[in-house]
Amino acid sequence: MSTFISSQRLRALAFIAAVLFPCSAFAHTEAAAAGFMSGLEHPVFGFDHLLAMVSVGIISWLLGGINIWRIPGAFVTAMIVGGVVGAYQVPLPYAEFGIAISVVLLGLGIIFSNKNTSPLLVTICVMFFGFFHGHAHGMEMPRAAEPVYYTFGFVVSTSVLHVVGVVIGELSIHRAQLAKVLRVTGGAIAACGMFFMLQSTRGV
Repeated sequence: MSTFISSQRLRALAFIAAVLFPCSAFAHTEAAAAGFMSGLEHPVFGFDHLLAMVSVGIISWLLGGINIWRIPGAFVTAMIVGGVVGAYQVPLPYAEFGIAISVVLLGLGIIFSNKNTSPLLVTICVMFFGFFHGHAHGMEMPRAAEPVYYTFGFVVSTSVLHVVGVVIGELSIHRAQLAKVLRVTGGAIAACGMFFMLQSTRGV
């Protein structure tokens, strides 16, 4: 049974990688490279975004099965919608606070999520968070960047971070000590989210 589950997870990871990575070859012009690279780098160098996206991958792994790709897919879909709204410079009240609280709740999700957790509830929450993160990406899009390539860049980067989260979860299953570290990591992520929340309220 464990071998079957393991192979199922590996197939899910392979599918995600096959869909995402070959597409990067299309970003080959200078304008596209600028937009693509800007979008690619933004989630990685934004610490709040990085923590949230890796957390989504870990939580999807904790729920298991079809959720390994469905939950990250829901996040990315909502993020794209939020990115389009942000690209048109449509304001979103308390956007920074929304991003900060998403980090808190996703960190707590790592601590408390398991295979009995409601996938529907997690998916709804993740889509809500994804919209906030996407909106931030869209609002911060460089004016010189090509919107399509920029969006493609942050979608690829986000998806890779989700895969990283899934891989972290997969590695933790082999040792009980690592599983405990995973839960502690969730607490640390939630604490970082609290710090982000305090920062965001200073500007209110």
